[in-house]
Amino acid sequence: MKFALALAALATTAQALSEEASSMLLSERFEAFKAEHGKTYTGAEHKERMSVFEANVEKVAKLNSKLEASGKAPVHGVTKFADMTEDEFQFYLGVDANLKAPELPVYRADEVVVNATGSFNWNDEGKLTAVKDQQQCGSCWAFSATETVETAWAIAGNSLTEFAPQQLVSCDSVDQGCNGGLPSNAFEYIKSAGGMCTESDYPYTSGKGVTGTCTSPLPSLSGGTVSDWGYAQDKCQGFQACTEDTDAIIAALKQYGPMSIAIDASQWSSYTGGIMDSGSCSNSPRKMDHAVQLVGYDADENYWVVRNSWNTNWGEDGFIRLKMGENTCGIANLAALVKSV
Repeated sequence: MKFALALAALATTAQALSEEASSMLLSERFEAFKAEHGKTYTGAEHKERMSVFEANVEKVAKLNSKLEASGKAPVHGVTKFADMTEDEFQFYLGVDANLKAPELPVYRADEVVVNATGSFNWNDEGKLTAVKDQQQCGSCWAFSATETVETAWAIAGNSLTEFAPQQLVSCDSVDQGCNGGLPSNAFEYIKSAGGMCTESDYPYTSGKGVTGTCTSPLPSLSGGTVSDWGYAQDKCQGFQACTEDTDAIIAALKQYGPMSIAIDASQWSSYTGGIMDSGSCSNSPRKMDHAVQLVGYDADENYWVVRNSWNTNWGEDGFIRLKMGENTCGIANLAALVKSV
């Protein structure tokens, strides 16, 4: 009896020591996280943030375990969003799946290569500006549209120029500033405005979630015009089942340039690198919540290259790779391109 009680006491002590060690490990990881991302919390807020951090670390472990059980490489880890709740993370998105995208023509490339091989990336061609940071404003749609106009402008023979997403955030009355919008709507505004201001003339100020008032008159328009735009394949919204036309998108990407896409980024907060497939996000048009830019592909390794607007300290220096052929995260649902400037 005494021996049994002693064993029970040892087990209780071992459990307590294990929990204490686990708590110390969590505390150390949280301190390292704060140091890496320059975050400071005190008192009750520190305790609350560490609790959120712990929940997100556990979520990452479960997501990666699920991937590994399916024979896939893990793509999740601790990112700068690890101390945020899902509700707080929503401020870094900005597409409402209920917004009706405009009816636009589908522009097929002159030549569609079936079963493409090799790779291509507009970043390697020097046609991409630096990765941007929308911060805590649902302005992804404005950044996606601006980036696509920048690349189209450069591909047309003009100098690579950083244009102003703030112009779209504050002046595009069809979209909703920090409350969301669609790149395909933004192109209509750009055409009506006669082009875009540069980032230096109209710097971004909505990073804390304030849409702001449109500057009137606008600073000088320095280019970035849009005259013709459409989709790389039929748009897909509502409850429609969506299929990725990989060959058509590859051909359009190479002929017309990078395109704005609306996707499901609900699980992107913990993406640290690798190829994300459709098992980690939804391709349903009902789940679209973020807009980004499709810039390249690797047909041999079977992935798309996508530029995000959460700065270079997220993902693979600001980029993410999505598996081809599965309409991963819905990349084909609203693939909008600028045909001419």
